[in-house]
Amino acid sequence: MTAAQDEGAVLARLLGDTGPSGVLERYGDDPDQVYEIYGPERGPLVVVVHGGYFRPSIDRAHARPQARALADAGYRVVLAEYRRVPGDPVVSVTDLEALEDHLGELGTWVGHSAGGTLVLLRGATPDRPRVPVLALAPVADLVAAAREDLGDGAVVDWVGGTPEQQVQAYATVDPRQRWSAPFATDGYGPDAPRVLLAHGDADATVPLHLSTDFPAESVTLAGAHHFDVVDPQSPYWPRVLELVREVSG
Repeated sequence: MTAAQDEGAVLARLLGDTGPSGVLERYGDDPDQVYEIYGPERGPLVVVVHGGYFRPSIDRAHARPQARALADAGYRVVLAEYRRVPGDPVVSVTDLEALEDHLGELGTWVGHSAGGTLVLLRGATPDRPRVPVLALAPVADLVAAAREDLGDGAVVDWVGGTPEQQVQAYATVDPRQRWSAPFATDGYGPDAPRVLLAHGDADATVPLHLSTDFPAESVTLAGAHHFDVVDPQSPYWPRVLELVREVSG
């Protein structure tokens, strides 16, 4: 079985999960402005941001096993939903900002794939307090992703054009560019919250180089594919859980 086939099989299993959902809460009026709560009331807060290449058809359902596993490890998990509007990427960012304002507290932000894009953006938001960030197999460079046609044009669809057509939009929502701007990462000294990327070298959906080329600390998981990093049944899950603990401090 190829890595892509293995990824497809794991995603199908995650999508077919029949385990319990979290407690549903709302942070806005749109149907996608909701979140699910898992875990102990007094556990350390982890905000989980799901992936799906920003496609409106792919919601948080496949991330529920991940959320439950984090809750079983003692975390109070907020599994975030957010709007994914082709041609209007900023609404995804502002939704997650609204969620954080609604929660009224800071936590560790863990995002996978497209969710990794969004948590990296959260980590480099200059007008918000710094937070620990763990980006799992993130689409960390939107310009490269667009030019490599990753996700069958998913990034171009989300941003609303190519990097040449939407220069300012990419500058706004591309983590690679945001983290290259000095103002964005001011204050990330030795005592600042940790920002870490973790990526499998067998990933057939988001290439490893998007993480290893990123200007932040990264960990390569030898043999892991795209969904291994969010699958509690994966042999890599214990390592991912260690990384959550390390980042959370």
